[in-house]
Formats: sequence, structure tokens, C-alpha cells
Amino acid sequence: DREAVEKVRELCLPYPPSSPAMALFKDGELVHFIERHHIEGRNAKMIGDHLVEVFEHFCA
Repeated sequence: DREAVEKVRELCLPYPPSSPAMALFKDGELVHFIERHHIEGRNAKMIGDHLVEVFEHFCA
């Protein structure tokens, strides 16, 4: 859905669109964004550990 993709890209500004990337929103606001260079070269455990830390910081 192009409209949905454009809306997410708008909400993620000032970060440029890239793949892969991850965003965490809280109450409709972007609170954390993980760019490609923070994902590439890291294994799934490292990325998962980072996501847990981010979630606990913003959502716990």
C-alpha cells in the first residue's frame, strides 16, 4: 500500500527511507529509530538484545 508506506516515511523523518530499518513509536510519536548501519553486520541476537533494551527504556 503506497499510501501507508508514504505515511510511515513521513512519520520517520528526519531519517531517510532505507531497508532494513526499524522504528519504535509510542503514543503516535517516533521515539527510536534503528538505521541500516546499526543493523547490517550484526547478528540476530545483537539486534534482538538492542530491541529489548529500547523497548524496556521507552515502554516498560
